[in-house]
Amino acid sequence: MKKTLIALTLAALPVASMAEVTLFGTIKGGAEFTKVKGVKNTVTNLNDWDSSFGFKGEEDLGNGLKAIWQLQSKASIDSKSGRNKDHSTLTSFIGLDAGTFGKVRAGNLPDAVKDMGDLNLDGSGHGVRALDHHWERTGARHTSVRYDSANFGGFSFNALYSPEDNQRYDQARAAGVVGDLDGFEQVAGVVDTVTRNTAVASVGLNYSIAGFFVKYGLVHQIDKRGVYNSNVQRIIGGYDANNLFVGLGYQYTRGFDAEAYKTSELALSAAYRIGNVVPRLMYVHGFKEKAQGGTVPNSKYDQVVLGADYDLSKRTTVIASLGWMKEGANKANKFVVGDGSKNTDQAYSFGLGLSHKF
Repeated sequence: MKKTLIALTLAALPVASMAEVTLFGTIKGGAEFTKVKGVKNTVTNLNDWDSSFGFKGEEDLGNGLKAIWQLQSKASIDSKSGRNKDHSTLTSFIGLDAGTFGKVRAGNLPDAVKDMGDLNLDGSGHGVRALDHHWERTGARHTSVRYDSANFGGFSFNALYSPEDNQRYDQARAAGVVGDLDGFEQVAGVVDTVTRNTAVASVGLNYSIAGFFVKYGLVHQIDKRGVYNSNVQRIIGGYDANNLFVGLGYQYTRGFDAEAYKTSELALSAAYRIGNVVPRLMYVHGFKEKAQGGTVPNSKYDQVVLGADYDLSKRTTVIASLGWMKEGANKANKFVVGDGSKNTDQAYSFGLGLSHKF
């Protein structure tokens, strides 16, 4: 009897250990129809809408300290699209969580602006039906170290730093010299190559109380030569409680899209849950970009996304959205493409799909 109990206890040990690991992810996809004004052809396809999967876990080290880790990667139910075949790493890290002292992580981590995706209520598409075409283009994940404070009375902050040598090493490796080095001098020319991917630093400030929230994010790209210095600042505020979400944001970039370019954008999002249905609205306006010589022609834009989610269960949701985007300042909203034919800068897109979280 004792031997049986011992055997059962030993058999249960791996199970108890595995219970610390959580599998999570989203499978999402559907049908999408896109029409560009002035173009006869339309695009109708079935594709993936940013599916992903991951593993995460933690270990209690005692005295309020935990080891934390996560591995997350893109996945796809669409094998044809070049973009959707990408299985690149998403938010992945290893670190320590000290409770009231905050947590420190190292890995592929989002900067402060990437972490402020509250206004992008529709993650089921790209371009016209989601805000990643313009508004969300600025945030990114970086191979970096990041500190997140604990929440003190509704206030929290975070800081991230990614050194330029992360990108320099990739350059040397791409040149085929890493691994065959007798000395640093052999890669000096490659390492000193000017790139846009220089050191990155970001800071985020957050405050929330009784459903109201305010978030500020600053991302600064640091180039020791001063050639590609740039920064992005975003602030959003709103209310998220009692089945209602309303958010308003402003974003300013300098040197991000092109050297010496300055942009300003406003975004508004709203959603309200009625039983299993969540109708939503997103609107973004991009003002004309400014450069040293004045404003940049045809650089302003407007985007509207209308949609609704219907929850079949806690994990499965039907997604429907309609997007419209207009780019350019010309009255006729037309431009001439390379072959001389006329095109327009207005596009419409409708999507209907399904999402399952696990």
